[in-house]
Amino acid sequence: MNKKNFALYLGFILIVIIALILRLYHLDERVFHHDEAAVGYFTYKLFNDGIYSYDPSFHGPFMYYATTEVFRRMGDSIYSSRLLPVLFGTAMIFLLIPLRKHLGNAGMVISAFFLALSPSFLYYSRFYREDIFLAFFSLLILVCAVKYAEKYVEEKYSVLRIFYLFVAAISLASMAALKENAYIAMALIVFFLFLLFMREKGYRGLIAKMKMFDKKLLTIVLESIFFIFVFLIAFSLYYTGKPLELHGMYAAFERAVTHWYEMHRIERIGGPYFFYLPIIALYELPILVFGILGMVHYSGFDKKKEKMLTVFLAYWVLVDIMYYISGVYPQSGRFLPTAYLPSSIVILSPLLIYGIAGVLKSGNIFLAFLTYWALANLFVYSYIQEKVPWLVLNPLLPLVIIAAYYLGELLPRLNLKSIAGAATIIFLVLSSSYFAYSSIFLNYYDYTNPAEPLIQAAQPPQKFSLFLDKISEISGQYQNQSTEIQVTDNEMETQFLWYLRHYGNVRWRASIDSELTAPLIVVHDSDDKHEPDIVKSRMRSDYERLDSAKMSWYWFAPSDITLDYLLYRKMDRPPGEYRVVLFYQPRY
Repeated sequence: MNKKNFALYLGFILIVIIALILRLYHLDERVFHHDEAAVGYFTYKLFNDGIYSYDPSFHGPFMYYATTEVFRRMGDSIYSSRLLPVLFGTAMIFLLIPLRKHLGNAGMVISAFFLALSPSFLYYSRFYREDIFLAFFSLLILVCAVKYAEKYVEEKYSVLRIFYLFVAAISLASMAALKENAYIAMALIVFFLFLLFMREKGYRGLIAKMKMFDKKLLTIVLESIFFIFVFLIAFSLYYTGKPLELHGMYAAFERAVTHWYEMHRIERIGGPYFFYLPIIALYELPILVFGILGMVHYSGFDKKKEKMLTVFLAYWVLVDIMYYISGVYPQSGRFLPTAYLPSSIVILSPLLIYGIAGVLKSGNIFLAFLTYWALANLFVYSYIQEKVPWLVLNPLLPLVIIAAYYLGELLPRLNLKSIAGAATIIFLVLSSSYFAYSSIFLNYYDYTNPAEPLIQAAQPPQKFSLFLDKISEISGQYQNQSTEIQVTDNEMETQFLWYLRHYGNVRWRASIDSELTAPLIVVHDSDDKHEPDIVKSRMRSDYERLDSAKMSWYWFAPSDITLDYLLYRKMDRPPGEYRVVLFYQPRY
């Protein structure tokens, strides 16, 4: 290894070490998010009782079984629950090494920097949910596809093609066993392969090749059968414990699709078409800007960029006019697509078309795929009415690689004496500084503030930890984990199942009209029902009260975007909260 390569890999390894330290530092300080508590409890039930049943609301079995093995070695805790996300989030960076040939040295290091410090990737690498695992397997599949393509163009057949297909099939099955949006990824991959088939004019002479048993075509068919076979076996083992158990596989697939289609239909967690764009702009500004520039630069439309931009702008102006008309004259709605098509489809369709056209025209198929992957994911998740911040990782991952590749080629060519060159460097330094600042501030200072858009409303405030500490303290004065606890509100059960998992004497859904005499009583506090006051009036005088909340939230408005907000996430009002009260009877 020469000195240049030694310095390159030394810098790369240092970034990986920093990424690991950032992900492990104070890993268990933040109290469990509502979703973390739910999947943590189901993992504990599997670990403690051997009980698991697939529920699409809480996704597939991969993470539960994998984390159970961590529990066996380290015990069940917040730290051990989040350890696998840490390791997978860090391991993603190593997957950039096989892409070095396509990213270049600078592109690989810049990609590593972005993934290590990205507010989104860092936050969800410290979060017990499936999304960082999905990102890892998505990148691993990309690596396998790239390495397979490299071997495909070689004259002599390489057995490594089978290896890459095997790893990709296992990875895709693992994605399906993690979370149901893996089926979206599968659909996008299949559509990309169709576009690639059309681009390479694979249909020419296809019938003749089939009749002649063309060796190259036959090899591809056999490899495809092998890939599908491995995928189905792995998928079946994940969901049924048996290879190729067709009924169980179909049942799992049907439950997943029907459940999430219904969630989309009822708009359980709806949001505007631009839901993910402000999140990316706020946290990942250099990735967004240089990713967009990279998509334009490598589009393959060198002589038509200005025309395409003009057409897009004209289209969006026309769409604005149609929205205005349909708002002022509702009766015109039946004549305007803006009235009966979702706004995400109407507004974002040009981006999807751009991504598809790039696959058909671009000379760099690697970057064409990444552009397609970023824009297609943005289009799909902007349409789906299940708007949650962790889904931002899907379009963000390819955007990271595009931005890094573009910067890796741009920086050596910059003329720092020119206005454009100086402006580029200034913007890169300022945006990257804010990028790093936002990541550190979010993950180590502001990690339970609902004013952070990456923190969904189901995150309890950090004061909830004092609430939990008090339960532990008072139970220690009685029968420890056999101490009686009464919980009066149905909505609190999911959040408390994890935290009270070791307590064997919990009475759930106790009525406030019943006899509440336990040493620990948990009551919901609301502005209209005044349940804590009712309970307090009926209990003995030696009970003390501790107020807390199991989640908090803000409803954002454009006026909230101020300098104080951008720098410190300060709002001009207190958050809304789902408040809880602990009545406890200290013995000492």
